[in-house]
Formats: sequence, C-alpha cells, structure tokens
Amino acid sequence: MLTLGISAFAQQKEAYPFYYPCRAEETGEWGYVDANNNWTIRAQYSAVMYETNGGMYPVSKGGKWGLVGVSGQPLTDIKFDAVMCEIDYVKNNYPAYFAAVRLRGKWAFVDVQGKFVTGFNYDEVLIMKGKYTIRQKTEKGKMRTGHLTKDGKEVWEN
Repeated sequence: MLTLGISAFAQQKEAYPFYYPCRAEETGEWGYVDANNNWTIRAQYSAVMYETNGGMYPVSKGGKWGLVGVSGQPLTDIKFDAVMCEIDYVKNNYPAYFAAVRLRGKWAFVDVQGKFVTGFNYDEVLIMKGKYTIRQKTEKGKMRTGHLTKDGKEVWEN
C-alpha cells in the first residue's frame, strides 16, 4: 500500500476522523486510510481528494464525482462533473456546512448529509475560509456576486 498525505495534522484531536487518500498497489484504486494506515474507506475509486472538515470525502468513478461519508456510505450519487470542498488543515477552524457539486456547467450546494440546499443556480463558486461565494450571470450578461449563509440562504452584494 502506498500512502499519500500522512502528516503532523494527524496528531490533532478532531471532531470527526481525518482520513488520507491512499492508492492500493494491488488494484491501483483509491480509498482512504487513517493515521495508522488502516483502510477506513476501501479502495474502489479511480480518484479521490482530501475531504471537507465536515467529514465529506470526494470520490470519482468513470470520470464522475460524488461524496461519501466517514464510514464510506454514499452521501450523493457519483454523477457530477466536479466537486468542490474546503480543506481545513487546522481542523474546525472553518466549520464546514456545504460542499459544491457541478453538473452541466452549473453549481449547487449539498450539506454534510448530502442533501441539496440549493439548486444548480450558480456559474461560479468559491469555498474558502468558511465562506461560500456564489456568482451568477444575470439576464443582461453581467455577473452578480453573493454568498450563502450557514443556513443556505443567498445574500447578494450586487
């Protein structure tokens, strides 16, 4: 087994388990391991990413992306063109509320249980330092910018 990403961050006390992307040498598939290199989410994916600090783990099969939870249970279908999550290396410095998923060029947000909190309404999104920036093209072709609150409500700046 080849483990990637094990670091000093594994020594911190965490509110949820922090798992590390790992590729199984035997199959070439990806999954996640804990700080002791024990499989926590078995290797069965073509690609994986670091998770949000809410315990959502982005996984890919057949060029599509989805999210699984800490026990490997599906939170969403694996059908999205992209997934965006915040990586909080300091653990709980920026509480995670949502991950973003893209389908046919538009973004939506799901909560840590995988439930949609918005529709596919956004042309651009950015998740950084606990903030969920949203951008949407208006009928006149201009981009308006806003953010989502922790309750999933849109607040537009312009």
